[in-house]
Amino acid sequence: MTWEAALDDIAARFKSIAAANPEAILPYSYAGTMGLVQGESMDRRFFHKLGASLLDRTICSTAGGEAMVYTLGGKVGMRVEFFAEAKLILIWGSNSIGSNLHFWRHAQAAKRAGARLVCIDPRKTETADKCDEHIALLPGTDAALALALMHELIVHDWLDHDYIAQHTLGWDALRERALQWPPSRAAAVCGVPEAQIVALAQAYGTTKPAAIRLNYGMQRVRGGGNAARAVACLPALVGAWRHRAGGLLLSSSGQFPIDRAALHRPDLMAGRRPRTINMSAIGDALLDAANPVEAIVVYNSNPVAVAPDSGKVVEGFAREDLFTVVLEQFQTDTADYADYLLPATTQLEHWDIHTSYGHTDVLLNRPAVAPRGEARSNAWVFRELARRMGFDEPCFADDDEAICRSAFAEGAIDYAQLRAQGFTSVK
Repeated sequence: MTWEAALDDIAARFKSIAAANPEAILPYSYAGTMGLVQGESMDRRFFHKLGASLLDRTICSTAGGEAMVYTLGGKVGMRVEFFAEAKLILIWGSNSIGSNLHFWRHAQAAKRAGARLVCIDPRKTETADKCDEHIALLPGTDAALALALMHELIVHDWLDHDYIAQHTLGWDALRERALQWPPSRAAAVCGVPEAQIVALAQAYGTTKPAAIRLNYGMQRVRGGGNAARAVACLPALVGAWRHRAGGLLLSSSGQFPIDRAALHRPDLMAGRRPRTINMSAIGDALLDAANPVEAIVVYNSNPVAVAPDSGKVVEGFAREDLFTVVLEQFQTDTADYADYLLPATTQLEHWDIHTSYGHTDVLLNRPAVAPRGEARSNAWVFRELARRMGFDEPCFADDDEAICRSAFAEGAIDYAQLRAQGFTSVK
């Protein structure tokens, strides 16, 4: 079948479903490509105009991200390059060698300069093996360890009282809670020696600058959001934020002034308030006969393989009456259930613009080669579907590079520099 015929048929099916209930159509996407163009621009415009159900994209980092918002005021943290100047680095819940190499090189630079590296992780990963110390706590006990560290900071007065007074809220309540967690109690909960907790607290309380690289594994458990909040409180207690090589980094994504209203165009919903479906509950949503999902478009994700409660997810995608469109480069588990499997471009073949959650540079993704075979970018597909649906707003004519240019608030980045060298910092 040709692209023309496939898109004509998909658009016709969408028109038929939307005429009765546009919320019966659902997009499902996440981070298969993390760019602002191929991940959250023309697709969002298309589904907003259509009136489709909204997707709450929570599967990865919502608990930890919200923890940073509540504790630090945003998804912000240290600049990754400043870790090279730290004297103590706690690598908490991260196998940096395997998944965070741009940080690991700075940690190695710090170690060569005499810094001590401590890995806090239930598993003895390759990162733990290369650190000076490995604290192998039991899964899901990170908050207990953080509170015990606070306990020791308090009782030994390894605190920056001026910083606490000037720059924090809620100290009295936190102090009361932390004093309920002596190292002996945390040791029993965490499954680590009490002496190791005491020694870590002393090192953290007396070494300046001290930095924490927190990562997402530890917040993907019950209570993970509060655990991330507890860890994020530690730098304030010792005044670590006074030093550029002190503090904490979980995510830097809040430091990018993305113009999501320009990208997503929520105004295209024209006052409608479609239902929101949590992507982590996609199995339940696909099996909800009272509020059925009749069509689903999957791109940048593989829910049959990654979504929770996989039995329900498989049962949902196996429905004979579910119209499923998948944009993919591979024959994934989800693609096996597709009525239409549309060949998608890779990062090497399309325009995009990328932010990060581990550093503070904006990156331009230029196509290195023309699309292979019949592959087309996500933005192209939704642009073509919009044309077939009769959506005539000018925003549906934006090409991919134009979207790159409009992704940030005016003056937030130097686009000429980005275009010339491929990366730039936010202003």
